[in-house]
Amino acid sequence: MTDTVLLLRGTVVPVASPPIADGAVIVEDGVVSYVGRAARAPRLSPDTTEVDVGAGTIIPGLIDAHVHLVADGSPDFPGEVAGASPQHLALKAYANSARALRHGIVAVRDLGAPAHAAIAAGREIADGRLMGAEVAAAGRAITAPGGHISYLGVEARGEEQMAEAARQELRHGAAGIKLVATGGVLTPGVAPDGAPFDEAELAAAAAVARAAGRWVAAHAIGSEGAKRALRAGATTIEHGSYLDREAIDLMASTGAVLVSTRIAQLRILQNKQHIEDSAVRRAEEVYAANIESVRDAARAGIPIAAASDAGTPFNPHGSVAEEGALLVDDIGLSNEAALRAVTSTAARCLARPDLGHLSPGAMGHVVVTTGNPLDDIRALAHVRTVIAAGRPVRPLPG
Repeated sequence: MTDTVLLLRGTVVPVASPPIADGAVIVEDGVVSYVGRAARAPRLSPDTTEVDVGAGTIIPGLIDAHVHLVADGSPDFPGEVAGASPQHLALKAYANSARALRHGIVAVRDLGAPAHAAIAAGREIADGRLMGAEVAAAGRAITAPGGHISYLGVEARGEEQMAEAARQELRHGAAGIKLVATGGVLTPGVAPDGAPFDEAELAAAAAVARAAGRWVAAHAIGSEGAKRALRAGATTIEHGSYLDREAIDLMASTGAVLVSTRIAQLRILQNKQHIEDSAVRRAEEVYAANIESVRDAARAGIPIAAASDAGTPFNPHGSVAEEGALLVDDIGLSNEAALRAVTSTAARCLARPDLGHLSPGAMGHVVVTTGNPLDDIRALAHVRTVIAAGRPVRPLPG
């Protein structure tokens, strides 16, 4: 393993502090030890790996705050997962984590995988036996009987079952829990804005996770489900397509983050000839409403994290940079805010203050892009070099 990596002579964008022209970043033993001017970088041992990035830009590794590692983006999302063996799902989860890493995504939050497959893959990566993006997994999503994405989760009803479902996921090693607080686009017969759980049910599960210091992600397309989840203790709202003023005010008062996944909806609409008509109609309705909803939240100062919802139809892993671009083009975020959305704000969703920025003590996850995302957010998609915990990763295609 390489113990020390020096990246220098690029523009450094630490995210948490102003950019540094002709800068350098040093990673020692997997942790950032220096960020500053290249001319002032400390002398290092002769066996240091030196990367001269030239005209490149040095940024923190990207974070995708909402993925499904057990799926590759086939047209049939449920069919890709249902019936697969735990071993097959775990291998697929690892392969998709490795793919994400090659695209500069150093950490992902998996929000629904059967058989605890994403937890298993994440454990292998954390122990150093496999190399991929770090995985913060919710385990199985907690959904209502017959509810949205039941194939990615466990069904529960009533406060006692909800609490026990949360306890089970934490016992299996989940970093947080996923509550399916509304319907969704891809589940037939389930209205996207329906709210299957009452507040007490959601609170019973959320209390288990919060007592253990874990995050609580709430799938919430509709406003009523979002408000119930926020009052129940959700730390993030996923999708948030129909948020009203009360929901946005609740997000402000609770400090919850809105996780935007516009790229997943766009992929469905771009490939609608291959997707069931009713799902396309729901996606069209949700996509239009989502623009105003996320804009309203952003204008109100709600922190926005970028995510791809990768694994959904025609939505392969590694595309969170495109979500960052949509936040600029569709929502009106500045390039700087969009960069935070895929770094420091996304890190908040994972409860990982050591990710999403370049400063001494942060994890040594570093990316070099060919352009500067502060000038053009699309530079995030042009990754030249990836350093994962101080280890160089070759950004292979695909």
